[in-house]
Amino acid sequence: MEDNSPDHAALELTTLTLQDLLQRYLTEIASTKSPVTYAQESRIAQHLSTRLGAIPLSELTPLLLTQFRATRMQEASASTVSRDLNLLTQVIETAITVWQVQLTGNPLRSVADPLEVHGRGRQLRPGERLRLITACNRHSNPMLGWVVRIILSTGMRKMEVLNLHRSHIELPKRVVHLPRTGSFPPRDIPLSQEAVIPFQEALSFVKGITDTPLLFFGEPGKFAVRRPYAIDRVLRQALNRARLKPFSCNELRDDAIQRMREAGLSEEEVVAITGTRTLRIDRRAAHLQPEVLIQRLDQLEP
Repeated sequence: MEDNSPDHAALELTTLTLQDLLQRYLTEIASTKSPVTYAQESRIAQHLSTRLGAIPLSELTPLLLTQFRATRMQEASASTVSRDLNLLTQVIETAITVWQVQLTGNPLRSVADPLEVHGRGRQLRPGERLRLITACNRHSNPMLGWVVRIILSTGMRKMEVLNLHRSHIELPKRVVHLPRTGSFPPRDIPLSQEAVIPFQEALSFVKGITDTPLLFFGEPGKFAVRRPYAIDRVLRQALNRARLKPFSCNELRDDAIQRMREAGLSEEEVVAITGTRTLRIDRRAAHLQPEVLIQRLDQLEP
């Protein structure tokens, strides 16, 4: 018979360590995910185990985890530290809800996400943004301009945009139905009035193309197969021509996310729109419907 007495719970918290939870999570939870996700979570768990693994659960406090975050920020980017804390959050939530470990709560919920505190990447200044869009729109292949404008207006990941099928786009409702991409779950992306325009232009441009379902694609290759549009090299060329410092698609996405925050969207709304991996907010964002988010985006547009 399972002992749920207070004395037994206290003993469990002093004998169980964070390493015990991390190992169990990898064995029982992470192993059921895709190979890419499992490899990523294993790598993060190994680092967490090295740094925090010996700590008993009874000593896993918000203060200790805040100190860990501060130390980690001296070594890695905000996005890397956020991934560390997100996995740790998921492990502890699983321990509480699935394994019935008698923690009074998740101490990570009192630790601010480093992306919220420090931001990530660098933002385009107003002049840079205009020069970038102008340079990309002037490229011989209009797909460059459309992809860049979509990332800047929606905060979508590069591979989410490049793997979009035309059937995923429902312009009358101003929604993109994004299927699962790698380890990222499916979601519906609301489109602002600004974001609708490049989608309209791109859909009109590819209307007669029948040999691929993709919205953005290259020339037919081996076996006449069209692959997703290759953006990295042509984006670098456009930036060089505009005499702008290099910007990756990830940084353009970060710029879009930060602008949404500055415009007044809540963190839950930003997560729902962009799919950022902030596990402490994901559950609160899951209930936000695209129709509601479209109304919020319209309210924020000038």
